[in-house]
Order: sequence, then structure tokens, then C-alpha cells
Amino acid sequence: MHKYHVLVIGPRRGLVDALLRRRIPFSVWQEKPTPAWQGAERQVTSPLWKSTDRIKRTIRHEFAGTRCTHVIAGTEAAIYPAAIARRLLGARCSETTTALRCRDKLAMKEYLREFDVPMTDFLAETGAADAAAVFAALGSPVVRKSRKSSGGRTLEIIHRERDLVLQHGNRNILEKYIAAPEASIESFVNGSSIRFTNITGYHEKGYVNFVPAALDTQTTEAIEALNRRVIAALKIRWGIAHLEVYLAKRGLLFGEIALRPPGGYIMNALRHAWGFNPWEAFLAMELDEAFAFPARPLAYAAVEVLHPGPGTVTAIQGESLLREHPAIREFRIKIKPGDRIAPRGSVGEDVGHLLHASDSPAARLKLHNAFRRQFTIKID
Repeated sequence: MHKYHVLVIGPRRGLVDALLRRRIPFSVWQEKPTPAWQGAERQVTSPLWKSTDRIKRTIRHEFAGTRCTHVIAGTEAAIYPAAIARRLLGARCSETTTALRCRDKLAMKEYLREFDVPMTDFLAETGAADAAAVFAALGSPVVRKSRKSSGGRTLEIIHRERDLVLQHGNRNILEKYIAAPEASIESFVNGSSIRFTNITGYHEKGYVNFVPAALDTQTTEAIEALNRRVIAALKIRWGIAHLEVYLAKRGLLFGEIALRPPGGYIMNALRHAWGFNPWEAFLAMELDEAFAFPARPLAYAAVEVLHPGPGTVTAIQGESLLREHPAIREFRIKIKPGDRIAPRGSVGEDVGHLLHASDSPAARLKLHNAFRRQFTIKID
């Protein structure tokens, strides 16, 4: 009998592959009926409930009698169900309050404000008196988003007071808009200690990520210091933390933090930039194992998420160039001429991606600009 049995809630392909390579028994709880996770001992398809009672009922009904040493959350919606499942199934336990604060943006920011973490002004929509009061407090424009969403889902930028119709029945957070470059820092954590970090530059938010970012020493050190403060305050003990930050002129501003692997193909870029498998490292952190992280990057990667906007594809130009270019590490396109592309609902929606690697930040930027000129998806 293997010493581990893992329940994966919100499965990700890279994580499942890492479990299969190590022949670790695992079960899966997923929201959607596909794909079928080959190798899973048990596969359950059910909503990842927000209600504690519903989460408990699902676990007791679907996983009764399951031997479980670890529960791993692969997606944002899986964080809180995983915290509950750990207790019910006798797995390695995390702080439930940590999971709650990292799932609810309002609770997260209210808590971290007590630790003097710098951030933009915000308020709960349920507590707003009227639109005039919101604009008086936050200025224009106002950002509205669900307290429990990710990937830009539900995000609205509202410029005029008359366009803000308050939704007191919804769980939204309202924030002051920040016009500043953004970055993220990915931390591999175990034993309440940060074992490895990478800073990702959002060269074009939602579309182009630079891994690692090309930042000056002072900015890098400031981001790392802010990251340490937040991780310590939230009592994050293990796993991956993905913290987003605004690089504002008056100083760094905390955006939000998630306790799950980043999207935007950042995990792929980490592999090509740093020369290790980030999914295997993530699994090691979750299993309380050592992992040999590199001290410096081997290359400077750029991952470009492809989505030209809604419309009908009329032509794809430059595809053969990308497939033959020696700097390309990954290239996938899911569309062809004649296909209809729907509006992009979140940063997780795309029609393909390309990932390239260079030996310096300057070479990376030059290559990115060249590919932008040479590869186009034309729509009508």
C-alpha cells in the first residue's frame, strides 16, 4: 500500500501527470464532466460549493471511507472545499481561516489592512449607500468584481456615477482604479517558509507574461518583502501562493493573493525559464517533501495568450514561421479560418498560446515585438 492517497479538487493536467509519474493513488473532484482523468481511483463530478454544509454533504456522500493523506486544490474555487475536506478525511490540515481569506477578496483585504499592507481603497458593495457615495470615496473610475471570482470574471470598470447600479444582494467588492503596471510573485511554500520565488511581469495583462520579470533590484526586493509580509500574516504553511501587485509610482500596492497554481501558462513558462518541473515542485510542497530549486534562471521566457477578440477568423498569418523558429518552446492554436470566436469572458479563455525563450530580457522583448509583427489572426 502506498503511503500517500491524494484527493485533487479542481484538477489541473500538470498536477495529475505528476501524480501519475510517481504512481501516487489519487481521486478527483471536478466541476465539469470532462475530461475523464485516467488513473484516478475515484472521479466525482459535482459543483465546488461555497456553502460549508453542501461541501460537507458532498464529501460524506462521495468520499465516505476514502483513505486520504492529502487534499490538493488546483483551482480558485477548490480552495475552500479542500480546507473542509482535509478535516473530514483526516488529511494534512491547513488553516480554514487562511482558505477563507484567500478565497474572499473583501475578507482578504480587510484582514491584511490590519497589518498595514499597502493597497488601493475599497469597500463592500453591500455597505454602499448610493453611487454618489461610492464615487466620492473611490474616485473615477470604479472597479467592481465578485469577491470570489478569478481570472477577470465579472470584472467591470465603471466611469460614470449614473452607470453604477448598486447590487446590494450580490457579494461584490468595489475598488479604486489603479493605472499602473502589474506583476505577480509565485512562491513555493512549505513548513511556513518560502522555498522559492519567481516574479512574473505582466507585459500585457491577460495576454503576455514575462518569466522572470526584468525589474530593477530595488523593485524586486520590495516585491519580495511585501510577499513575505502577506504570507506570514495569512499563515500560509504550504503550497503555491500567487500574489499580484501594482507597481505604482508612489510605491507597491497589494492586489490579491491566491493559494493555487497561477494560470496564464505561467507554470509552463516557469519550466522553460528555470529548468525544473513546477508541478512536481508543487506536489512536493503539498506532500511536505524537499525539492531542489534552482538558484538562477536558465532563460527568459515569454508566454503569449492568443485571443484576437470576437468575430469570424478570416486568416492566420505567420504560423509556419512560429513552428520553425528555434526560440519557440510551445505553440498551440485551436482555431482555423472560418471559425467563430466568442467574446473573451476571462483570462482563462484563449484560442491558443505561444511560449518562447531567450538568453536575456532584451532579446526576449525584441523577439516578442518581432512575433507581434509577423504573426496575426485576422477576424471579421
